[in-house]
Amino acid sequence: MCRLWSVFLLLLPLGVALPAPKDEIVFALDSYVKKSVKKGIPGASLAVIINGNIRLLRGYGVTKAGGNKRIDSATVFPLASISKTFASAATSILVSKGLIEWDTHVIPYLDNIEFSDPDLGKSVTLRHLLSHTTGLVPQAYSDMLEDNVRYTRILRALKRVKFVCDPGKCYGYQNVVYNLSADMLAQAAGMDFPTLVKEQVFIPLKMNHASYGLDEFEQSSNRVVPHVKVKSGCAAVKPAPYYYKVPAAAGVNASAQDLAKWMLAQFGHNPSVLRSSALEVMHKPHIRANQYRYRAKLSNVYYGLGWRTFDYKGITGFVHHGGWVKGIRTEMVFNRHTQTGMVFLTNCETKVAREIVLEFLDLYKEYLE
Repeated sequence: MCRLWSVFLLLLPLGVALPAPKDEIVFALDSYVKKSVKKGIPGASLAVIINGNIRLLRGYGVTKAGGNKRIDSATVFPLASISKTFASAATSILVSKGLIEWDTHVIPYLDNIEFSDPDLGKSVTLRHLLSHTTGLVPQAYSDMLEDNVRYTRILRALKRVKFVCDPGKCYGYQNVVYNLSADMLAQAAGMDFPTLVKEQVFIPLKMNHASYGLDEFEQSSNRVVPHVKVKSGCAAVKPAPYYYKVPAAAGVNASAQDLAKWMLAQFGHNPSVLRSSALEVMHKPHIRANQYRYRAKLSNVYYGLGWRTFDYKGITGFVHHGGWVKGIRTEMVFNRHTQTGMVFLTNCETKVAREIVLEFLDLYKEYLE
């Protein structure tokens, strides 16, 4: 990277003001995505924020392999599990209004839920849902979602899910169980969960392309087509409907433009929507998270409320969430101390999504440590 920076300096005309070294993060990530598209992924969208300022919003490639419709920064992608970050934010908003508490118990708040162990079940709280610390077997009934079983039927089956530890004592990633937060928030707000988030988050933050659900995704005129990896590259598939059944866990559609605004809100730029006190609660490490694909490269890996947190080569303050659903990969990572981060969205299941996060972290260490 230093050699590339030196070449860039030599090419500058005399009298032109030099960009700060941190701009190399922008140049390098832009180049990385361009090369990835040339190597075979259909398309992607990228947002880069440096020191609290949006420095890059760009689309790359096409919405569908073999097509000619270009991706831009307003193109909509299913976010998959990045959606979890909106559930914790919605909770913080209702907490600030006095409509619910972080430690409200699931039972008896939700009268349609039964747990396999009533004594342990009665101690499960909203905070446990949002931090994946209910104590239940991880990924409980995600397979039933993918088998297109109705959400209400899955909820009736929750009473068969065993506890592997006491609530609050261990980490176990969830989708169905996480969505109990949506049910609680809907009851507290007196409106359905997607409407709550739209009114309290999307509209005030001017996330103009953000929505919930498969119908909203398919109605967007500027959306990607999902692709899966095949020998010849990436093959188009239909959008997967199943995880849209759990909107708190995986229901949001949004663009890189939207997520750049979402990141600024995480930096405290919109206190009327997300208070600094709420951000501290959400970004605070709650439980050590061993099941994490980047764990070998990171240290102090924890889950907060709707967000993962970690250190990288001695640098603290990183916050992250990724998402995967059939044919789509999404990543959002930032350092809350320096207000610097990246959003990467791509319309093919590819290791590029994983690798670009590590690329960002290496660039961060080199230029902003």
